[in-house]
Amino acid sequence: MAFIFRFINQLFRKLFKLINYLRLIILNTIFIFIVLLIVVSFNDTEEKIYVADNSYLQINLNGYIVEQKQPADLSQKITDQLTGTEQEQVQEFETQTLINTIQHAQRDEKITGLVLELSGLISGSLDQLSDVGEAINEFKKSGKPVYAYADNYSQTQYYLAAYADHITLAPNGLVILQGYAVNRLYFKDLLDELLITPHIFKVGTYKSFVEPFTETKMSQFSKDANKHWLDQLWQGYIDHVLVQRNNIDSLTTQSINPTLFQLKQQLQAVSGDGAQYAISVGLVDELAYHEQFIANLPIKADMENKPLNRISYNRYASTLPPVYTFTGSSNQIAVIHGSGEIVSGNSDATSIADKSFNALLKQARLNKQIKAVVIRLDTPGGSATASELIRQQILALKEQGKSVVVSMGSVTASGGYWIASAADKIIASPTTLTGSIGIFGMFATIDKTLNKIGIHQDGVSTSPLANVGITQPLNPQLAEIFQIGIEHGYQNFLEVVAEGRDMTVQEVDKVAQGRVWTGVDALKLGLVDELGNLQTAINSAAQLASLSEYDIVSIQPEISPKQLFINKLLSQSISFLPSAIMQSSPLIEALLSLEKQSNFITRLNDPKNHFIYCTQCNID
Repeated sequence: MAFIFRFINQLFRKLFKLINYLRLIILNTIFIFIVLLIVVSFNDTEEKIYVADNSYLQINLNGYIVEQKQPADLSQKITDQLTGTEQEQVQEFETQTLINTIQHAQRDEKITGLVLELSGLISGSLDQLSDVGEAINEFKKSGKPVYAYADNYSQTQYYLAAYADHITLAPNGLVILQGYAVNRLYFKDLLDELLITPHIFKVGTYKSFVEPFTETKMSQFSKDANKHWLDQLWQGYIDHVLVQRNNIDSLTTQSINPTLFQLKQQLQAVSGDGAQYAISVGLVDELAYHEQFIANLPIKADMENKPLNRISYNRYASTLPPVYTFTGSSNQIAVIHGSGEIVSGNSDATSIADKSFNALLKQARLNKQIKAVVIRLDTPGGSATASELIRQQILALKEQGKSVVVSMGSVTASGGYWIASAADKIIASPTTLTGSIGIFGMFATIDKTLNKIGIHQDGVSTSPLANVGITQPLNPQLAEIFQIGIEHGYQNFLEVVAEGRDMTVQEVDKVAQGRVWTGVDALKLGLVDELGNLQTAINSAAQLASLSEYDIVSIQPEISPKQLFINKLLSQSISFLPSAIMQSSPLIEALLSLEKQSNFITRLNDPKNHFIYCTQCNID
C-alpha cells in the first residue's frame, strides 16, 4: 500500500512539474510574441521625419516646463488619476531641450515662424520661462514671426505669451493675472482643542515654518519679509510684460495690475466680457477660436497664395542632436541636476537624497576627464544632516582639483544654500529665492490628549532620556538641551556660509536670521557672485578650469533599460482607467495641500530632527 501511495505521489509531482513547465513555456512564448510585436510595430511605424519648406514650428506646451524629466512612476500616476490631479496626458518639457530646439529652428531656413500653443501649460518657474523667452527673442531677431494662442491665459502662460509678436485669445476666454501671494494654514487653535503640545526649537527671526503651530496668523516679521520679495517678483513681472509689448499703446501698468475698482469699471465698460476687456487694455491682440487662429496664420504671414506647413515640437525635436554633444574630449564639464526637498538616504529623482546625490557627485570626482562640475539646484532645503553630507562631497570635489559652480534655479534656499555655499562660484537668476539661513526643530506630545480620554502612562527608567516620547510631557531641562542643539546648528550654518563666501560670521548673521532674498538682493549682499542661467554657470566653470574646448556631460541616476521599458509600458496603460474615477474637486485639492503641509517632518526624515527649510518659498 505504501508503494502505491509513493507511486501516486511521484506521479502527481511529475505531472505538476510537467504542467508548470508547459505553463512557463506558454507564458514566455506569449511574452516573446508581445515583445516582437512591439518591436515590429515600432519599426513599421517609424518614419523619416521631413521638414517641409516654409514650415512653422508649433510648440504645444501641454504640461510642465522642468529642469529634468522625472522617470515614469506607475504608482504616482495611479494616485494622480484616482485623485483627479492628472486628467489628461501631459508632458514634461526640459528647459534646455526647449531652448536648443528654438535655437535650431532660428538657424533652420525651412522654419519660417513659431507658434506657441499655451492652453495646456500647467507650470514653469520664472527663471525657466525667462530662459525660454530669451531664446524666443533671439528667434525673432532672425525676422521670423512668433504667434501665441490660448483658450485662457494663466499668469504663467501669459508670461511666455508676452514674448510673441501677436497674442490671440479665445472670444470666451480670460487673461488671469492675479499677482503673487504666500498663504499658509495655521493649526494652533486645532492643536489647543486637541490638547496637543507642539515643542518648537528655532533660531532666526524670519524662520517662520513653526508659526502655523504656535500662532493663528502670520507674524508681522514674516509679512514684512515676504512682502519685500513678493513685490520684487511682481514688479519684475509687470516690467517684463511692458517691455515685451512696448509697441502696444493701450497697455499700461494698470492693464496688468489694476485695483479692484479699476477692474470693475473696465469690466462694466465691456458688459463684463473678459475677452473684450483683455483686448481693450492691450493684453491681447486678437480674439479668435483655435481653428480660426490656425486658418489665419497664412494671412498673418502674408502667404495666402503659398502653402504654409506646420511641424510639431516633438517631431522637430526628434530630428535634432542632443543638447550636449559628446566629441570624446578629455576635458569635460559635468552637469548634475538636483531638484526637490533634501532628505536622508536614497530616493528617486523627485528629491535630493544624500546617498543618491552623493553617488552622482562621486562619479564626477572619480572621472579624471571631468575638470569642472556645474550643480543645478532647485530646492527649498530640508534635512540639515543630509545637506552637510552633500556639502562634504562638494568639498571633496574641490580637493580633487575640480572647479565647482552652483547654478540656482527658482529656489535654492536654506539647505540648498548650505550646499551651494561650498561652491567656487554661485550663479543665481534675478528671480531666484535664496538665503533663508536659519534652522528649526520640532515635535509634539499628546500626553494631555490621552489624559483627557482617560489614558495615563507611568513607569520607570534608568535615565531621563529614556522617557522622551510623544505620550509623555517634555522635561523642561530636556527642552533647553534641544534648544542648545538648535543654536549650535545655527552657529554651524553661519560658519559654513562664512567659510564658503569669505565673510565673517557677523556679516553672515546680518543677512541670515531665516530671511528670504531674491537673486537681485543676494548679489548685493554677497550671497551669490553673478546673475545668470545654467549656460552662464557652464561658461564660468570653463573659465575657472581654464578650458577653451570641452564636452558637456550630464550625470544622471542610472535606470536599467528593462526598468525604463517597463515604466513606459505600464505608465501608458494608466490612461485606460475609467474616466469616472478621474474627477477632481476643490475639496480633494485642499486636502492634498493640507496633507503636504502637515506631513513635513515625516518626509524630510532628519535623524536629529534639525531642519533647514524655506516653507514660504512656494508662492501662489
